[in-house]
Amino acid sequence: MMNVWRLTAANTMSKETADPVPEEGKRRIRITKVFVNRSDALLFSGAKKVRYPRIPGRFAVGLIADEGSAHFPKGARVLLHTAFPAPCDGVQKRDFTEDDILLRGYTADGFLRDFVYVTEDELSLLPESVSDEKALLIQHIALANAAVEKLGLHRGEHVAVVGGSMLGIFICRLLIYRQISPILIDSDLRRTDFAKSCGVYYTAPEDGKLIETVGTITGGRLTDNAVCIMTGNMEMHCKTAVSVCKPGRGVAFCGQIDHPLPIDLNEILRKRLTLSGVSVGTEHIPAAINLVANGAIDLNVYRMNVCGADGAESVFREFLSRADIPVDEINILSLV
Repeated sequence: MMNVWRLTAANTMSKETADPVPEEGKRRIRITKVFVNRSDALLFSGAKKVRYPRIPGRFAVGLIADEGSAHFPKGARVLLHTAFPAPCDGVQKRDFTEDDILLRGYTADGFLRDFVYVTEDELSLLPESVSDEKALLIQHIALANAAVEKLGLHRGEHVAVVGGSMLGIFICRLLIYRQISPILIDSDLRRTDFAKSCGVYYTAPEDGKLIETVGTITGGRLTDNAVCIMTGNMEMHCKTAVSVCKPGRGVAFCGQIDHPLPIDLNEILRKRLTLSGVSVGTEHIPAAINLVANGAIDLNVYRMNVCGADGAESVFREFLSRADIPVDEINILSLV
């Protein structure tokens, strides 16, 4: 028997027991820790639409709990991938309005349960030097790396990173690692201050004087490229990213959203900008693991709050009661 925590309706979570059903060709994983954030709380409240019932939990680490294999021996620590290909049997007519990639805890059942069966393609082995807590942030670093790769940046360039979330900070740190100069832009002074404490030298408030501030940093020029983080005031972030970018260059929109957003095509066409979307970073997980293992990104700046999985509903309600979650706060549910 295993415990399963399931969303059954808006603001309603139940704890159930069930028999884990083995699936051919899949490894049995004992979930040990799950990282949750405000997005999970919005799914819990119904503010972010989801099909009920749904098991929450998008980011998890665990242990191989079956006989294992040559590549994944029994007892090995693993990172479970959030994104995986939608099943397709090649027989039924394909509905091209549906996602080709599913996300655990959102468009597919997540990891807030004792056991899960997944293919080896949905797992990454974790080295001893990477703790469980740091491993839970690896997929954010992988997504950040995917955004940096998408733009094809060059050493010495200036890149606007619009949105001071954890993802925005990771993108800045990766740019600095590659000797590229990020400018972290956000209207929240607490986020820009935290970015500075993480070694991000250039920050700017997202206000009416932004272009002037950027010009002071770049020597009177717009930024060579821009990354727009899809969180917070996304409509403002989108306008800002387009406005600060040089003509003929690119803007990458990074993250996940669940509703349409207006974009000023007039300025995009006038500037001849290339737009790209980055919503999944699975291919970059091995690189992200190496970056964490080698200390290229300092994760010690984050405060880890850990509680038992039975406290999930309380954590979600606490998120919803707060106007904002501190960017340096990481909340983890332990299942062991």
